[in-house]
Amino acid sequence: MQSRRLELMCLLFTIIFCIIISIYQYYFVLNLPSQSILFTSAKLKSDKFRILPNEHSSIWFQKNCFQIKQRSDNLAIANIPKYLNNARSSTNQICKDFVQKFDAVFRLEEIHGSLKISPVYLQKINRYFNKDAKLVEQIKNQRIIKIYNRHTHEEMLYNYMRSRRPQTKSEQSAETYTLQLMEESKTNCDFCGKNYLNSTAEDAFGRLEHSLSYTAANTFKYDRWHTLIVSRNHDTLHLTEDEIGDMFKLAQEWFQKVYSIESMYTCPEMIWDAMPKSGASQVHTHLQVSLGYDIYYGNIERIRQGARLYAQMNNGKNYFNDYVYVHQALGLTIPIGNVRIIIHLTPIKDLEVMILGERLEKDFYKALNLIFRVFVDDLNEFSFSLGMHLPPMNESNANGHEMPVNCRLLFRNPVTNLRADMNGLDLYTSSVIGKDRYVLYRQLKEGITKRQK
Repeated sequence: MQSRRLELMCLLFTIIFCIIISIYQYYFVLNLPSQSILFTSAKLKSDKFRILPNEHSSIWFQKNCFQIKQRSDNLAIANIPKYLNNARSSTNQICKDFVQKFDAVFRLEEIHGSLKISPVYLQKINRYFNKDAKLVEQIKNQRIIKIYNRHTHEEMLYNYMRSRRPQTKSEQSAETYTLQLMEESKTNCDFCGKNYLNSTAEDAFGRLEHSLSYTAANTFKYDRWHTLIVSRNHDTLHLTEDEIGDMFKLAQEWFQKVYSIESMYTCPEMIWDAMPKSGASQVHTHLQVSLGYDIYYGNIERIRQGARLYAQMNNGKNYFNDYVYVHQALGLTIPIGNVRIIIHLTPIKDLEVMILGERLEKDFYKALNLIFRVFVDDLNEFSFSLGMHLPPMNESNANGHEMPVNCRLLFRNPVTNLRADMNGLDLYTSSVIGKDRYVLYRQLKEGITKRQK
């Protein structure tokens, strides 16, 4: 009898233990973001991404939400906490909606760091800043703005004083170095003229050619489907809008060709580096394009999954729509037809900009060309890295898509700088920025406006 009772107690304990484990596993799955995305993404019906005209201009937001009375060219990243606080206290529903969207995408922090400076070191700092009392005071009490993207986990740490660090400059100008390298590299270039026919490989299905560009399979692949789109113009810094467009049209033809052969490869991605500073192995103009198997490469897939999670947490709202909306309200977008240039809040480095659009078409090519001309001709920046991804090949327009055409373009300044433009902070922590995003916006806006007249 005692033995029977003991058996029943053990059985009851086992049943209770199994129930507890089941409840824990169920709770764990529901509260694990990546698992949640994995199990529910197929059922998710989110809004379509759309580039829409601004219902309210950034000037309207400045006046009614941010309570800015001065001219808009005085906007500054350092003042974003004040703009947000003013919008939070507003009774206007549009201002409240803006704050809600900002908070859904970003987390904003304002922190201060103070220094103790000895009288001897203070003399050295005064020499750094030419005895500018304002800068000396700012170095003693530094103000840092941290903006964190809750869904892509990108972050900007902005401190104006980072841009004031002393630097060792090369004796040779960036323009002289670039022009000399461009001219010298034309000699025996594998991509120029007809050289590519005997100096480059082809994809398994052959070579695709346009009048202004052609494909050449990368001899040293980083994926199964990986090729080069090569412009017939050697000079990557002075391409025409037509030459830029021709390369991207050919890239899309290549994506379609590969997809028709192996339809499990669905995720189109591109990179484009210019000049050795950016990591380019050839000076001649060329894009690297690849089609990923089922998912994008890690950094892009993180954005895709973040967008899905955002839709789940915000009643199916499209992450990219709200992302553009927030930047438009803050006055950090430049419209070019059906695309938007965005001087976004979480850049990799100071001179990065973004282009978002529904399709890769003429407005995209125009936007890219205008950005190149401002950076190269006006700002004398001669080296860049570009990354772009298109919506998956198997997502139909009828169902909409979570991923727009997304291009990020970073100018690697300057080409003759003796110090690298990225360091351990940028690679392993967060992006540390010294150039105000509004300053870059105004430089781009001015250069683009004068070229559109």
